[in-house]
Amino acid sequence: MPMPNDPMRNESMIQDGRHEELLLRICAAPDGNHADLSQQLDAGEWQSLADLAEVHRLSPLLRRNFQMSGCAALVPESVRTEIDRACQWHSLYGLRQTVALKRLWETLAGAGFQPVLLKGVALAHRDFPDQSLRPMRDVDLLLSREEAERAQAFLLAHDDYRLAPWAGTYGVEYNHQLPEIQDIEFELTIEIHHRVNARNWPQEPQFVAMLHEEAESIPILGTAMKVPSRRTNFLHLVEHATLHHTFENGPLTLADLHFLAQSNTLDWDWIEQAADRLGLANSLRLVAALAHRHGAQWVPHRLLAGARFPESHIAAATAALLQDKEVAERNKLLRRLDQADAGQWGWRAALRKALRPDPYQLADIAHSRPDQMRRWLAYPIWLIKRGMRYRAAMESDAALVGARREADMVAWLRQGVSR
Repeated sequence: MPMPNDPMRNESMIQDGRHEELLLRICAAPDGNHADLSQQLDAGEWQSLADLAEVHRLSPLLRRNFQMSGCAALVPESVRTEIDRACQWHSLYGLRQTVALKRLWETLAGAGFQPVLLKGVALAHRDFPDQSLRPMRDVDLLLSREEAERAQAFLLAHDDYRLAPWAGTYGVEYNHQLPEIQDIEFELTIEIHHRVNARNWPQEPQFVAMLHEEAESIPILGTAMKVPSRRTNFLHLVEHATLHHTFENGPLTLADLHFLAQSNTLDWDWIEQAADRLGLANSLRLVAALAHRHGAQWVPHRLLAGARFPESHIAAATAALLQDKEVAERNKLLRRLDQADAGQWGWRAALRKALRPDPYQLADIAHSRPDQMRRWLAYPIWLIKRGMRYRAAMESDAALVGARREADMVAWLRQGVSR
């Protein structure tokens, strides 16, 4: 199903589109009974729901909720078959990933590496009621900067691994992670991180140290592997959704927060104090309010009582959860132009930005290193894409309004982040 390509249309669909709202409700409250809204969907909306759920890796969660709430009979047979097939695929792929993860851990451990497995591994194998409910795209490993470079070189020299076909060419100086590696047999994508965010978060070193210090072991296929503590993983999800991705990482985050909060008793005093120290106080309150707006039951009243921000921030966050990649990139472009030109959104600002390409972006397109001159062969392609994105945004008043509203939300989120 084609995703919406206009931020304001996104918001309208969430307000008026029942299948989008149902998907968000199921993510925010996976154990809830959503029969009232489910009964209102027609055949076309059921198909749209199934398509949208699969885009965001939510088919297993969708089927579980329908079965729990007694709504399975409402789903058209063709849609139910499609959801079942998607769930079967995720289940089989998840098993392959787990086997590949065990081999990866043992391979690295044999070479003296003990990474922390970030976010999804702990959620799938510790916090969700069943691993198959939490499909993962890849596995993120956190190591020190020096260890990350050595582990990357070690895996690339190993017979079982290779540089992913789509991976870029760069080192630790460019990003918070190194280029993706792929398990050749199981096709597991591996990202080796030395940081968790490359976007000007001064408190990041404190948080990275916290992830290492509080790491704990959980058994996966009989092997003890290191993952973040529940409370640090909770904060990582909050940061990842807000400062890192501006909610474009999708509604699965709402389900992650639900199962993480429901599966144990979180120390909310510690979480709030840590959020304040790390510059995440606004992020925590917006995430809590967003989840509560869509029916989450885990949200402490204290987080809602302390939330003071415009209603438009909730609308911007909700729209971002379901927007496609092109809309997200367009909003980023407009935000950069707005910040760089003090609110002047004219062609001069666009031209200045267009003439300053990132060498790493050019290298990615040209399949070269960022220090190679042949990266400039990609400049015309980069420039055309940038111009088309800018033109599409400027020709839509709704897109401008949506992007500016998102920019306001981002600015508010960063108010607590010291510079």
